[in-house]
Amino acid sequence: MNKHLVWGIGVGAVFTILIGWVAVSDTLAAGGLALLASAVFGVAAGLCIGALIAANFAMLAFEESEHHEKVAEQKEAHAAA
Repeated sequence: MNKHLVWGIGVGAVFTILIGWVAVSDTLAAGGLALLASAVFGVAAGLCIGALIAANFAMLAFEESEHHEKVAEQKEAHAAA
């Protein structure tokens, strides 16, 4: 489960950095408040998308842990029978 969470946070961070850089690079020449506003909105959008990606990985980890628990219970029930 921890493996999926680490990968989700890593992939989310990469998307955050990429989206933030694209937003900043468009206004790099203009500078000033346009650059600041673009950076803030770019990082905010990147964090939103990155958090969704990380949550998707967390849901995957949770579903896998449920599946492993059910399989273990079924094996124990068959062994007891």
